[in-house]
Amino acid sequence: MALERVSVSADWDAERPLGDAALAGYAEHGVLRLRAFAPAALLSAFRDEAATMIRLLLDELGLDAHASRVDRFDRGLDLLLAADRARVGRLYNAVRKLPSVYGLITAPRVWAVMRQLMATRLPGIYPAGTGVRMDHPGEDTYLSPWHQEYPYNLTSDNAVTLWLPLVDVDETNGPLIAALGSHKNGLAGLWHNGTFTGVAGDTESSAWAKEAKTFTMKAGSVCLMHTRAGHSSGPNLGTRPRRLFIAVYSAEDAIPLSPNPLPSKHEGLLVRGERTGRVRSVPFELKLPQRPTTGSFFNQQVGYDG
Repeated sequence: MALERVSVSADWDAERPLGDAALAGYAEHGVLRLRAFAPAALLSAFRDEAATMIRLLLDELGLDAHASRVDRFDRGLDLLLAADRARVGRLYNAVRKLPSVYGLITAPRVWAVMRQLMATRLPGIYPAGTGVRMDHPGEDTYLSPWHQEYPYNLTSDNAVTLWLPLVDVDETNGPLIAALGSHKNGLAGLWHNGTFTGVAGDTESSAWAKEAKTFTMKAGSVCLMHTRAGHSSGPNLGTRPRRLFIAVYSAEDAIPLSPNPLPSKHEGLLVRGERTGRVRSVPFELKLPQRPTTGSFFNQQVGYDG
């Protein structure tokens, strides 16, 4: 029943596309799944740009895309993985710079729902939380364990993570797993036995797992999560890579206390509105996260940072 309450449609012709029931479900559970969220033109643009990047790398390595077992826009990615895994890692960092990615970030539908969920006229983007994940079949090294986004975007908790699959996601190829209501239960420590791990401890992880729901989603739908919501992702047991777009939004007057590991000219980009010159925070106590040396806290979570 709870999953039904957070799975809704929006009226994209309205100034306030989310109805009262959707807002109430988000407030209670900290998660909202919206169908048919991303405009088809933006999804098509991303697929075309990503396919171009993959073809360029295939040409550099002298690989023939016709030998690929992948039949989508990312055809040939399996060949790149087998030939040069490190190069695919660099592709991961490059993809986040594509024009279509910033088209998704600033799409009118995005700022319309962010304004409602955060009850602010001025939603902004947190670049360090923006990227396109590629999770490959049978590769469990970079799985995302239980964690919260909030420690990486400290100050106001008026912030939302956008989780948008670029391919269909079912129970087998790495679905989002979220603990409904966990955004109301405080922050999980990220340091364990004197070491920064970037993930929740056993106590929080076990508690979240009891409230966990698995979100299967069509490409272009979206899951919107409060940045204090505990979540993880399942392994990709399928035969093709899972691609998804992630972005973190906060109110304009929420200023990060920890430095951005990937400095960007888009730091503090406003999706809508004007700057106020003010800072707003909420009471909390948390040991600061350790700055990643690779530019990705996902690597920290699996112990592959530096």
